[in-house]
Amino acid sequence: MNRSRFGLSLAVAAALTLSGCASGGGGGGGGGEEGNPPRENDDTRSAELFLTQAETLGDPARFQDALGAAMAAIMEDSTNSLGYFQAGRAQIGLGDHVAADTLLEMAMELYPAYEQDVRIQRESAWIALFNMAIDPLDTGDSDAGIGYLEAAEVIFPGQRPEALINLAVTYNQVGRVEDAIEAFGRALAIIRGPRMQEADSVTAASWAESEMNVSFNRAMLLSQVERYDEAIAEYEVFLEGNPGDVSALSSLASVLSEAGMADSAQAIYDNLLSGAELGMRELFNVGVGLYGAHVYDRAAEAFRQVAEVAPENRDAVFNLAQSLYESGNWDELIPVARELVELDGYNPDSYTILAQGLVETDQSQEAVQVLQTREGLAFRIEDSSLAPRTSGGGAVSGQLVNNTLNPGTVVTIRVHFNGEDGAEIGAIDIRVTAPEQGAAELFRADLTSEESALGYYYEVVSPR
Repeated sequence: MNRSRFGLSLAVAAALTLSGCASGGGGGGGGGEEGNPPRENDDTRSAELFLTQAETLGDPARFQDALGAAMAAIMEDSTNSLGYFQAGRAQIGLGDHVAADTLLEMAMELYPAYEQDVRIQRESAWIALFNMAIDPLDTGDSDAGIGYLEAAEVIFPGQRPEALINLAVTYNQVGRVEDAIEAFGRALAIIRGPRMQEADSVTAASWAESEMNVSFNRAMLLSQVERYDEAIAEYEVFLEGNPGDVSALSSLASVLSEAGMADSAQAIYDNLLSGAELGMRELFNVGVGLYGAHVYDRAAEAFRQVAEVAPENRDAVFNLAQSLYESGNWDELIPVARELVELDGYNPDSYTILAQGLVETDQSQEAVQVLQTREGLAFRIEDSSLAPRTSGGGAVSGQLVNNTLNPGTVVTIRVHFNGEDGAEIGAIDIRVTAPEQGAAELFRADLTSEESALGYYYEVVSPR
């Protein structure tokens, strides 16, 4: 029997989820009294009345009236800062945030003491736009959500990271990876910059909490587009402020391995395995990195520790089996491969791995039976993968390939999710309609939970 090669089930970083509603708290100071103070006249008084009515009633026509009156004040006296300030507010109400940005900037140039008032207008508009983006993003209208978030960054640029984080997540979802990398980078510049000291304590704590996931997601995308030096630098910056962080060290080693620096990667992995108390996620990542560096025996050691805590974690068992397979450790492979068949019994690879171990240990008769079982599967479940969420829960997706079922047959699959301690945190039943024989049907099981999913396995409820 010829040995096959199988793709490792990779560790997937918990994806950043979209942030919820935004509120104030950004902080900021005021300017001096020099310049051209605001001067009232009939036009500015009319503009203020129209703005009050518009902001109270939400009437776009009143915003247009306010803009007309404010522009009249500017035409009468181009140095009157009040006209620019009112015109900027009107343009915010009308949704022209580029024009509003220009007008508010001119108002502040004429009268620097407007700084705090302008900031309040900008941040209020930012909050409104951020919150307006939530519904379309939740319902899958990425274009509309991106439009609102981009407008938020026009009117209040580089002052808060939340919109940039949501932009980065959404850009990545629609395939704009380079834009996502840039948006994550701009968010990190805010979190790591002087704005952190200006924010109130609750806001600052929220920003600090998001730094690791933003940094890791940016580094992951940099690695994805093979910008390895930048990915490595991203992890190193994070480690400067968080020395010894296991997740960061593990992720750095993974990128070093991808970048061809296997010795440096292995040194980190060896230190991690011999030293720090590692959680299951970190152990899993260490195993993936060691496997990528072709250190299969140490990879198996890491995956074995995960599988001992979470024996129903399909990916950990699969990766342990694959590491033992690559290292030629056939005696240890066979019981692991039998467990894999129980957890992933409609995946042909599970049977192939077990059969190879049986052949290598002179159990060819049973190997033939295993291969016959593989060939007799009525359908296959392939390319299954877990996408955990930092907010809790996660989703398992894959495809059902019909071998011999009658098209239209409903297959019920129960997907079990487990958490950090290996215990089950929930299960979801999904029903997949079998396509034409030889064709594939995609499926997805999505679990909502307070605890983030770290692993899964599935069982076929029907047909049996």
